[in-house]
Amino acid sequence: MAVDFQKLSRRRLLQSTGAAALALTSGATTIAAAAPSTRGARPVPPGKIGFGLYSVRTMLAEDPEATLAMLADAGYSEIEPAYDYGNRTPAEFRRIADDNGLRVIGSHHNPFDFRGDLAEQTFERAATLGQKYVGVSYMDGDETPDGYRRMAEEMNQWGEAAQSYGLRWYAHLHDNEFFPDPETGGTLFDIWLEHADPNLVWFELDLYWILSAGVDPAPYLDAHEERFPLLHLKDGTPTEGLESDLGAGTVDFPGILSHLRHPGAHSYIIERDEQPHPVRTANVSYDYLRGLRFTPLK
Repeated sequence: MAVDFQKLSRRRLLQSTGAAALALTSGATTIAAAAPSTRGARPVPPGKIGFGLYSVRTMLAEDPEATLAMLADAGYSEIEPAYDYGNRTPAEFRRIADDNGLRVIGSHHNPFDFRGDLAEQTFERAATLGQKYVGVSYMDGDETPDGYRRMAEEMNQWGEAAQSYGLRWYAHLHDNEFFPDPETGGTLFDIWLEHADPNLVWFELDLYWILSAGVDPAPYLDAHEERFPLLHLKDGTPTEGLESDLGAGTVDFPGILSHLRHPGAHSYIIERDEQPHPVRTANVSYDYLRGLRFTPLK
């Protein structure tokens, strides 16, 4: 029998744990510290706060209806599936999302989903779901300059194909893309920026993983903000490989987001790869992000 995850909604979470427990798990003092009352400070656009469904993959496989209802109850407007739709067809999943007022903004796939006969099916599914973006969770090429140039060429092909379906193609980034090439010393990701067509290929910058690579995301946002319409917000201690709910880690979200000139042009997708308490993660992380304030660049 499927678990009724709606019973673990925000209201039930508050009833069962109490406001004090939520304050402890979310780090209420962190929220206060991260949201100073400064002139010009703005909130993250509430209609652009999303949740990566990989963070609730076990729940989704058991009961997609209740899982999406829980996310809607938590306050989310957007969702990003990863690899599957909870054993539902794209049309069925679209109805579940629509019933809960959730917009499917993008979806993660494996690279082979865009090769050969699978590509048409992947694009058609994304179009059925009404997505704006469709892309990969990783790229599978050689970690060399030549390998990155070949991957950029392939991404351009996929981006052109996505465009014919009214979609935009994107690649989710981890830490390895920001490693230096041992021969040249240059950052491998910079090859993608140079060789991937900005009219065909976009990127999803994961603020946790770029910090894990020891790279400051600020210069990339300053110089190439339009290339990163999707942002993954994951907290923890990146240099130690530890994850947490938003607000309980060391990632300076207000400082990073202050490098955006056009906050409304981005989707802010919360993610936690580990899922010890996915319902708590969804609720606590949303509350943290709604309480956050940052001052965009002018």
